[in-house]
Amino acid sequence: MIRPLTAADVSLIPRLLASDSHDRATAERDARPVIESLFPKLFLNTPHSEPDIHGLVSVAEDGQLSGMIGTVLRQMQFRDRPIRAAISAELFVDPAHRSKMLGVKIFKKVMEGPQDLSFSDIANDSSRALWQSLGGTVASWYGLNWLKVIRPGLLPLSVLSKSRLGKPLAWAGRPIATLTDSLLRRAAGNYCKVNPLPKGQVEPLTPDLFLQFFPQFSRADDLRPVYDRETIDWVWPRLDFMYRNGGESQQALLRNHRSEPIGWYIYQLSATGIARVSQIVAHPHTAGQVIDHLLNHAAERGAIAVTGRVIPRFIQAISDRHCLILRRSTYLFVHSRDPEITDAFINGRAFLSLLEGEGPLQIWNTPELAIQRLPQPVPGQNHVSQPCLS
Repeated sequence: MIRPLTAADVSLIPRLLASDSHDRATAERDARPVIESLFPKLFLNTPHSEPDIHGLVSVAEDGQLSGMIGTVLRQMQFRDRPIRAAISAELFVDPAHRSKMLGVKIFKKVMEGPQDLSFSDIANDSSRALWQSLGGTVASWYGLNWLKVIRPGLLPLSVLSKSRLGKPLAWAGRPIATLTDSLLRRAAGNYCKVNPLPKGQVEPLTPDLFLQFFPQFSRADDLRPVYDRETIDWVWPRLDFMYRNGGESQQALLRNHRSEPIGWYIYQLSATGIARVSQIVAHPHTAGQVIDHLLNHAAERGAIAVTGRVIPRFIQAISDRHCLILRRSTYLFVHSRDPEITDAFINGRAFLSLLEGEGPLQIWNTPELAIQRLPQPVPGQNHVSQPCLS
């Protein structure tokens, strides 16, 4: 039986997740504090939740959970009308039930929901065939990453250091890589060159500034998210946990010489020196300045390379800075009964950064720190939602 996910299911999820482990008792014990602390905040107690859009669980004959998927409602706007988007994440099926096509049935149930749009933007290869078999679409534009290499000698060591066996080799090779880095940068020419820091003013991007200026930057897109106080207060504490081992979030708002906002960026710099961009916001004619400031900001902090999801309308600014375009290891899957909504993704006319997708829903990115930083409710304080519509 597949039914809506409820708060009562949270205590049962650790046992379900442990079914894929050799040491089930240890896996369940380790997962329990993470699930019981973070899962309700990320999948149940979310902004603007509505009873007809929800996560799902499958219940076996013995009453135990055999599968699950988390789903979050996000408010969006397609041209001049509001729409509801369901973002799905954390699909898991007990190995004993995978032969019953349970994952397909759960996905199908999600896609049959009342929402105007369903999508998943950190989906893997195994999910691709499943999604497409159910009528979903792969949005290829959003399946690309851009990469700006700043320190070519150190970049291979950063990749090597991700594995346990590679860490000692990366540490031993760092002095040689540092010495040869300047030679490699000269040989690579513009592909490793960072443009001079653009003129203008810079200040920390705050939730209030985000809400104030976001509508003017997203107006050009056919499909765009709707932000209000409740939504931004839910997203903002999650900025440090968009990427695994991403590090502390850096966010900056840029203004021109007339103090007019020209855009902003949000990124995390990992311990291995890779700056991973969660969001770039700008006008098409100011995107280059924002990217230049981002690259300078990351380089000053020791970044080896900067990478992020391709923004289709910024592709010229990205290519002008000699960034490499690479296929991402994950996909963006979309589904809608309205073909015009799907076309917005296919044609690159949808505003979608990591903040609007599965980024805030990453449970396993430094979960201990994420639990410590869970915002505590203030007694007697209620937010009145003020939608940011363009």
